[in-house]
Amino acid sequence: MFTRFLFKPHKYIKVILAILLGVIVITSFSSCAIKNNSEQNHLVYYTLNDGDSLSCIIEKYNKYCINSNNPSFQIEVVKFNSEQEMSTQLSTEIMSGSGPDIISLDQPLPFEKLIENHAFADVDELINTYGSNIDFNDCKTKVMESGIVNRKRYFVPFFYCPNIFISTQEKLKEYDLNFSDFSYKELSKQLSQEKVSCSLFGNESDNYSFLYSFIDSYVNFDNKTTNFDTNSFLKNIDYIKKLINNDNTSENVYYNLYNSENNGCILSTPKLLFGGTIGGVKTAYYNIFLQNKIPAILPNFSYENKITAYVECGIAINQNSDKKDKALRFIEYCLSEDVQEYWCGSRSDKGFSGTNEISLPVNNKAFDYAVEVETGEEWDYNEDGEFDEEEKEFSENVDSIFWKDYLGIIDDISGCTLYNYKNLKTTYYNSTVIGDIVDKYLSGDISKEKFIRQLTAATEIYLNE
Repeated sequence: MFTRFLFKPHKYIKVILAILLGVIVITSFSSCAIKNNSEQNHLVYYTLNDGDSLSCIIEKYNKYCINSNNPSFQIEVVKFNSEQEMSTQLSTEIMSGSGPDIISLDQPLPFEKLIENHAFADVDELINTYGSNIDFNDCKTKVMESGIVNRKRYFVPFFYCPNIFISTQEKLKEYDLNFSDFSYKELSKQLSQEKVSCSLFGNESDNYSFLYSFIDSYVNFDNKTTNFDTNSFLKNIDYIKKLINNDNTSENVYYNLYNSENNGCILSTPKLLFGGTIGGVKTAYYNIFLQNKIPAILPNFSYENKITAYVECGIAINQNSDKKDKALRFIEYCLSEDVQEYWCGSRSDKGFSGTNEISLPVNNKAFDYAVEVETGEEWDYNEDGEFDEEEKEFSENVDSIFWKDYLGIIDDISGCTLYNYKNLKTTYYNSTVIGDIVDKYLSGDISKEKFIRQLTAATEIYLNE
């Protein structure tokens, strides 16, 4: 099921007018960029920050194209100075029948509306047309299904991240929390006490991600319906608001499983916020065991309280592109076993450096290889440059517990969303359609009843406009 992104109803007419008025100016200068690139017959990609994951992958891909004597397959990265400038130009060009050839899922666009207007190519259809060795059966099934909308594969995930928290059994016990009743109600009850009120996360970004994830789960973007009037939403939104308002910490605080008056945080470590790389989660386990505590991996909250994941990096192909065959080859490259292994930091033994910033590969063999590499890692916890018998025994004990917990979580992933959980506040629906409404509710400027009315109206107008 497709989920996310979107538009501020009371500004709808203004936006339309702005777009129409901007077509002439924007198209004139954007067409120059496209024309210059088309002379080289290169694919085009827009980015706000050329340090994003996809831009980094493109940089390496372009070198691969040159080394393979296929320079025309390179991708031109067009950089923008502001998100508003990029979003406006993207929307305008796509609606007018032009635009970049490949589009990142990180870009704040009204993807639902664009799908309705047939803005993206069906990748399965392209495979049938041009041929390819891509086999989606070689990839994580639940993650790849997130790219299918109305039986068409409009989006292709490259990397994903599990939606999980990490804490300790001791910390949960301290607050009388347990796995069998880890509900919004119980969290609010235990963390919003009279003398000591503790934040769930101790970080503004995570607080908002938590809230928006909850709100978005009550919107069915496929069927164009909302469930904000259900007892589940009406009760739990109060609990979540209280948890968020408990947070008196400054943004970007460096925190670690602590509890202090006014700014406690119980469900995060500095090495792991939500999800994370295999190495990151494993490091958190080691740090917790070194404190003589027992780690606890907890699934993020969802509408059905199941283990979910989110796409960390992925693309769609512009239906207007006249280079769809080249875009397909880029997808083929990104899904290959070697590339997937490299970008998840598991190919250092073969002369690659990779990165640990990207969490998990969708390619099944690449994932298995990443597990194999991490299994062989030594943990010199006293940092004396040696891996002695005591450290070996410690590592083997931690490893056995870690792999059972972590792989169990990965195997139980029941669904995946297309948006990056860590950036929920900036996605189109959350930032543009309901952002102001949510802010007013959290600050106490509007009542809960008014919040529900405005939230419902704004969402329904967007869905049905």
